[in-house]
Amino acid sequence: MIGIIIWFPNFKASAPPSLSQRFRMITNKQVSATVGITFLTSVASLGLYTYTSSVLHDLAKINNITPYLWAWGIGGVIGSFFIGTLIDRTGRPSLLMAGILTILAVSFFILPASLNIPILTFLPFFLWGATGWASQAPQQHVLLQSQPNNGSAAVALNSSANYLGSSVGSALGGGIILMGLTPSQLPFAAGVLVLVALIGQLTIVLKKNRTRSSNINKKVC
Repeated sequence: MIGIIIWFPNFKASAPPSLSQRFRMITNKQVSATVGITFLTSVASLGLYTYTSSVLHDLAKINNITPYLWAWGIGGVIGSFFIGTLIDRTGRPSLLMAGILTILAVSFFILPASLNIPILTFLPFFLWGATGWASQAPQQHVLLQSQPNNGSAAVALNSSANYLGSSVGSALGGGIILMGLTPSQLPFAAGVLVLVALIGQLTIVLKKNRTRSSNINKKVC
C-alpha cells in the first residue's frame, strides 16, 4: 500500500463503454470465442483445484496436501513471470494459448500415475499451476488487440469468465461425484474438457492463419 501511494503514477481512466457497446463487444465472434476458451479452461483447472484434497486421498491415500499446493503455487508464479516475455518474443498469443492448453491437458492425464513415481510426484501440479496461471495473459493480449477502444471492458469480461468458470467447475465436480464417479476420475474429466478447449483454440489459430495468408496474398496481388 505504501509503495502504491508513493510510486504509482496518476493517470486518467478512460470512460467505460456504454451498455450497447458492451453488448456489441460480447457478440463479437473473436471476443466471444476468446472468452469461451477462458471459461472452459477455468472450469477444468480451477474446478479441479477445489477437489485437490479429495483427489489425492482417493488416488494415493495422501492426507498432507501442502507440498502439492506448494508445487502448484510455485509453478503458477513461474508461469505468470515468464508468459509475458514469451508473448513479446513470439507475437503469437493464440498459438501460445494452444501450447498452454496442451501442457495443461497432459498434466491432468498423467497426475494419477505420477503419484506412484517419486521423481514425478509433483511435476503435474507444477505444470498445472504454471499453465493455469499463465493462461490469462495471452487471452488478455488478444482481447486488447481486437478491442482497442474497449480493452479494459474486454479484459474485465475475460476475468469474469475466469471466475465464473471456477464456480461452475466446482459445482460440476460435486455433481459428477454425486452421480457416482470417484474423485480419482476428476483429473480425467478435467483433461477431456481441456481437450475440448484445445480444439476450439486450434480452430481460432487456423482461422487467424487463413486470414493472415489471405491478407498477404491480397498485398502481393
